[in-house]
Amino acid sequence: MQIGRAAYCYKLAFFWRAIQLQAEANPEPLGLADPNHFLSDPFSSYSTNRERYQFDDRKPSKGGFSSISRAASIPKVLLKRYRKQHPFHIIIQNTKLPPGPWKLPLLGSIQQLITREQTHQRFYRLAQKYGPLFHIKLGHVDFVVASSSSTAREVLKTHDHVLASRPTLLAVEKIGYNSSGIGFSPYGPYWRQLRKLCTQELLSTKKVKSLSFIRYEEAQNILYKIKKIAGSPVNLTEMFQEVSNMLITRTAIGNECKSRQRFILAMKETIKLLPMLRVADLFPSFSSLISFFDGSSFQMKRLRREMDHVLEEIIMEHKEKEVVTREMEEDLVDVLLRIQETGELQVPLTMDNVKAVILDMLVAATETTSNTMCWIMSELICHPEVMYNAQKEIREALGAKTKIEDNDIDELHYLHNVIKETLRLHPPLPLLLPRTCNEPTELCGFVIPKKARVVVNAWAIARDPKNWENPDNFYPERFDESTHDFRGTKYEYLPFGSGRRICPGTTFAMAEIELFISLLLLHFDWAIPGGKGPMELDMEEEFDGTARRKKDLYLIATTHSL
Repeated sequence: MQIGRAAYCYKLAFFWRAIQLQAEANPEPLGLADPNHFLSDPFSSYSTNRERYQFDDRKPSKGGFSSISRAASIPKVLLKRYRKQHPFHIIIQNTKLPPGPWKLPLLGSIQQLITREQTHQRFYRLAQKYGPLFHIKLGHVDFVVASSSSTAREVLKTHDHVLASRPTLLAVEKIGYNSSGIGFSPYGPYWRQLRKLCTQELLSTKKVKSLSFIRYEEAQNILYKIKKIAGSPVNLTEMFQEVSNMLITRTAIGNECKSRQRFILAMKETIKLLPMLRVADLFPSFSSLISFFDGSSFQMKRLRREMDHVLEEIIMEHKEKEVVTREMEEDLVDVLLRIQETGELQVPLTMDNVKAVILDMLVAATETTSNTMCWIMSELICHPEVMYNAQKEIREALGAKTKIEDNDIDELHYLHNVIKETLRLHPPLPLLLPRTCNEPTELCGFVIPKKARVVVNAWAIARDPKNWENPDNFYPERFDESTHDFRGTKYEYLPFGSGRRICPGTTFAMAEIELFISLLLLHFDWAIPGGKGPMELDMEEEFDGTARRKKDLYLIATTHSL
């Protein structure tokens, strides 16, 4: 917290009162000839009664005011000595925060978010006013928002090691086993170990390829359902959520899990409790009290019990399955249990850690992937010429094939451009996930205070006219000669983040998106219900950490003869 002039005034008043009390206890604390010349109230020394300024034979005004000046210098000396003994205090005092909106007592600048705009859109407007790196205090929490590719580079690369931790969020802590999943665990040996497990075991390219049969089976299921209701409106939002749920749960906990449906229902309810800007998280000192009064505390406890019970059943089922045979294909739970049993980890995995990783991956994979597929179909239906080009490429490449392989998908360059352009305009996490500052850090000439939350506005960066020509237009061809990819090395394009905390599930998500979208465009032609034109589709979004369509996407599918 920055100590400004007001705080120093309070300190000066405090020391002044201490001197006054000392003077009353010791008649000659400063060696003055006659302390009775001073009033009991030092601030009354400016009285018009000239007798009160008499100091022996000296002139009234000079004697009185010089003594007051000497007395006033004492707290300055004490403060100077205190600051020399507390160098960290000097850092805070001299902190130069980035510019930002004015603040209200207790509430900070929370009034800035009382608007019809979504949070990332509002932050974009504030960046236009205050600059690409601005500070905003929401409740009791300092936020620093990076809104340009250069400031994003500073956060995600230059100072990545200092800003690699996550803030403590109430719902994640209560439901997510004290934030011990890969998404929100603090930066350190435990997190590095989880990251290594993900990249080498759980979500490696080899592992993702080995799960292609599950993706294909789920894709066939969704095609069958759409064919049954062809000619009628299809709720693609609901269908994408269902297929994403089924795919990740089959991948993570297996096909024969008895508790899968209960887990899916509890997971959907959990997702609703995870917005980045919950009121309780903006007032950490009162978070328990706020969550008690808004009812979320009881809801979180209930979900934690339910999730824990289901995860216990899942783990027991996997342990029993392991006893029967080890020849079956490993799912993610099998991998975690196997690694836990080897005991070769630097930081041993507890059973709660295993549960946290499972929960973390399931929640993350469901919400973001289904939203992305929904936005892809929304943009395609709004741009018929792009839809035509994508379908033409897919049908020419895949039309004669009875089964689609991963290698076939790799050749669909225009489809890849469509997906990239959709992720530019609709990043799954417009503000990525928040980071926290482990120590006071200089960033772009400003000092970021300890424990401040640092946010990268990927949505604003992807619409910056300095980086993109006609940034608000949906134009997949812009990626024809581009080297932009999903690895986070180009800071004007960050759909999955960058640096140490880049999304570890990118390969898994892209394999699902590419297969499902290509098959939907291969087998069906699409139209908006009611004979509406492309520009009549409602594209309004809502935001609670992830950006999704505000209204479900309904389209009419007509079977295409290959």
